[in-house]
Amino acid sequence: MVKSRKLSDSSSSFAAAPQPRSKNCTRALCIVAERTYGIITNIPFPTINTPDEIIIRVNAVGLNPIDWKSVEYNFCMPSFPWIGGREVAGTVEEIGINVKHFKPGDRVWASTYYRDRRAGTFQEFCVVPQHTVLPLPAGLSFESGACLGVAALTAAMTLWKWLGVAMPIPEQSRNNFVTSSEPSYILIWGGSTITGQFAIQLARKSGLHVITVTSGKTKALAERLGAENVVVRDDKSNEDIVNEIRAITRDNLTMAIDIVGNVTAAHCLQALSKTRSSLLAPLAFLKEGEPVPVNVKIAQIEMKRFIIEDGNRVYAELLNRLVANGYVVIPSIQVLHGGLEMIEEGLSLLKQGDMNGRKLVVKI
Repeated sequence: MVKSRKLSDSSSSFAAAPQPRSKNCTRALCIVAERTYGIITNIPFPTINTPDEIIIRVNAVGLNPIDWKSVEYNFCMPSFPWIGGREVAGTVEEIGINVKHFKPGDRVWASTYYRDRRAGTFQEFCVVPQHTVLPLPAGLSFESGACLGVAALTAAMTLWKWLGVAMPIPEQSRNNFVTSSEPSYILIWGGSTITGQFAIQLARKSGLHVITVTSGKTKALAERLGAENVVVRDDKSNEDIVNEIRAITRDNLTMAIDIVGNVTAAHCLQALSKTRSSLLAPLAFLKEGEPVPVNVKIAQIEMKRFIIEDGNRVYAELLNRLVANGYVVIPSIQVLHGGLEMIEEGLSLLKQGDMNGRKLVVKI
């Protein structure tokens, strides 16, 4: 059970920190102890520590399963109090002296890393390195931009970096950018998840034949996004689902992404070709000790690489172009109004599941 309490000015380790400037203090939703949230109202205004950093005024934050899981199971929090949140859309407040392509007032989105408390997005201002910041496409709202930094970027990097799928050229076509005479299959187990929705679209734009597993309620959604085959999981065992997939691919499935959990990841292994070299990207992890066929390689998905290796910005730039040009559509968004105080409620909704393909975003 996660507790919540509001903290007085003297109850936080932030309170003793000297004010770095005359600007007012800012506010944040913090994890103040194990499984305990608290609004802290007197955090000193953040400072730029390196020449390549940008301070973003937070306008909207996306909520993701990792946000509630890290609190519930007490991981990815180096100390208390800590500030969560991993994706943001907002406006540039300040820039370091090495930042050349952004200026104060620019509309941007960013993906952040839990290791730096200043980068947590559940606060009014956050600080991030410039290579993790992208311009918000014209016409895209802050709320829509707040869903790009985790799910969309994870789908893009999983496909193009870890699975080695060819990156599309946006200018070639509004339909599929890469075609081949023989279908190159990819299985996306969990196609109605936010990551799954982006993965379906990006895989299609990269010329892949998409098979996805969803519920009956979200079958039409997956089809609209471009999945050629939608396997409805309702009232079926995972073994039945695997058999249905193999009937479609005839042992030609060589790539799979699992977004659900270690049980379905194991069944993805069974759906993959038994004779051809294959790749599995288990975004929700594979159970330790799970037998892996000799022809299958497990892709190690580490989204921290986007933060610590600036060369990975290329994947975010292409994603941004596809969104800006209308080749990739944003999932249906449910916006929660009320600022930082609404984040806990949103995370509770997310934990309950059954979002029917909707993305939760909090307007700050």
